[in-house]
Amino acid sequence: MARPRTYVRDEVVSRAADLFVRKGYEGAHLEELVRVTGLNRFSLYKEFGGKEGLFQAALDAYLERMDSLGAILRREPRGLTNLRVFYADLLSRLPHGCLAVNTIREKHVVPERVFATIRRFAADSEEQLRGNLAAARERGELAATTDVDGLARVLTALNMGLMTYGVVAPGRASAQQVGALLERVLR
Repeated sequence: MARPRTYVRDEVVSRAADLFVRKGYEGAHLEELVRVTGLNRFSLYKEFGGKEGLFQAALDAYLERMDSLGAILRREPRGLTNLRVFYADLLSRLPHGCLAVNTIREKHVVPERVFATIRRFAADSEEQLRGNLAAARERGELAATTDVDGLARVLTALNMGLMTYGVVAPGRASAQQVGALLERVLR
């Protein structure tokens, strides 16, 4: 007869995600994962299949939490209002690191299936930005000559940078300055 679980899976995944944000995939060693999650090695392997499975679970949970930002960009009607609300929300809670960006940085050490998750996330984010920019251009909120594809790529790159900007510039003034500049760009 199997022994009942003595842990809450979501709590384990959350604690692991915190460690992965701080140390990355490669820097988070199995011994540390065992310590911070409270699982023994057997339970970690049984539940997640090892470090890779735990990382995938942590990344999936992290991206699910990040989806509240993505949902702003999917609102109808699309346009600059969505972008302004998106950036106001993002800048109001500048993170002190980002598991998604860390995973991009570790492309050559994370398993390919994990990196594929990030590739899909980034492509979807860029597509949501593009859709809002295109709608804004169609309604005359942006100039008819606006390069929607190029601007979507620039904003995607900016978003990746903002997700870690809070590490070096955690102050509210920095976020307000970035927000003011964005407002000028989105006119």
